[in-house]
Amino acid sequence: MPEEEKNFCAPYKKLINALLDKHAVEVSAHDLSEVSGFADVFIAAVARSELNAKTLKDTAKDVLDEMGIGYRVEGETSTRWTLIDAGDLIVNILSREGRDFYRLDSLWGDAPTEKFKDKDE
Repeated sequence: MPEEEKNFCAPYKKLINALLDKHAVEVSAHDLSEVSGFADVFIAAVARSELNAKTLKDTAKDVLDEMGIGYRVEGETSTRWTLIDAGDLIVNILSREGRDFYRLDSLWGDAPTEKFKDKDE
């Protein structure tokens, strides 16, 4: 695998680590730079509960603010799926039910992907 494919999510490692630190599960990052015209990186994270989903949303927004990356939020009050559109980066916070229903990972099966696990899993 070329080096650039392995490092596509490196600029967002702080965000990925923050989501994992707040106990997100099934975190994945997809390199969409060659397969999509709307974003370069797509991150999906599954929340353990509604409270955890709120924590993950707040954490993602805080980290994006720290990184100086502007964003807008869709589905802020949804219990299934919240999308944070940060231009070249899309962050999805999903419930387990939302992950199973929307199957977002399967949409980008051809894109290079990295998966991450909570250290407590």
